Amino acid sequence: MPATPQAQTGSVPTIVILGHPVHHSVSPAMQGAAFAALGLPHRVVAVDVPPAELPAAIARFRSGEWAGGNVTIPHKRAVLALLDEVTDTAALLGAANTIINRDGRLVGDNTDAAGFSADLDTHAVDVRGAPVLVFGTGGSARAVAYALLQRGAAEVRLLGRNIPQGAQLARELHAVTGGRLINFAWTPTDVGDASHGCVLVVNCTPLGMTPDIHTTPWFQVVPFNSKPFVYDLVYNPAQTLLLRQALSHGLRGATGLGMLVQQGALAFQRWTGRAAPVNIMRAAAEAKLYA
Repeated sequence: MPATPQAQTGSVPTIVILGHPVHHSVSPAMQGAAFAALGLPHRVVAVDVPPAELPAAIARFRSGEWAGGNVTIPHKRAVLALLDEVTDTAALLGAANTIINRDGRLVGDNTDAAGFSADLDTHAVDVRGAPVLVFGTGGSARAVAYALLQRGAAEVRLLGRNIPQGAQLARELHAVTGGRLINFAWTPTDVGDASHGCVLVVNCTPLGMTPDIHTTPWFQVVPFNSKPFVYDLVYNPAQTLLLRQALSHGLRGATGLGMLVQQGALAFQRWTGRAAPVNIMRAAAEAKLYA
């Protein structure tokens, strides 16, 4: 049955969360709470889209069936070629997590880097002129490293098992930011060396995520050589093993729930032109995750 444009039917505007799988996403609850708090009629639903079906899913925006959306794994890169326009940030990061529907013209944006940066502000983390350490070399690491260089980090030290991918990431981000990025192997010796003097450690890997809660990117035999803030992008469970390691050494730290909320708040602003109720969004996300 063909979709009917909302503008003609007056039906409730629909925001979608596209991924595969996507049943675990807290974004429908989080974004739904934001729309309700502002008295907006939108509904938010998660839609599981296998990679082969992504073009058909994007067509549903053009028909007017969907008013906007978030894009998550594994579609953030592939979706770029299906959109009419992408922002500079999305183009630079090679990924989009937000789709804005402007009367059938689809614009892709990326709010991951800005969302991460906004959450660092809430924790008063200052990286200016200092080295930072990032575990991972994938899409999340790219957004985080970009944000850290934009915030004035002196050096981003990348640790990953895929050395060629890390080298490519370093070359590409250096080309667009002029920042300094160095690759290290993921070994106890290199973790110890790379962490020396760092003011921030960020985990951009899935290690520690439910159900694998007993895994961590930080080798137990390696001490924390400095006093970094430890930021784990993993937010389920509420306290990851990496975060517990940090707290046991008297360090400050946080999970990535704040980044999730902040990037979602920025997407909400893109869709509506209105400031997002960040505290309400976080409460809804926590209720969904940890109830």
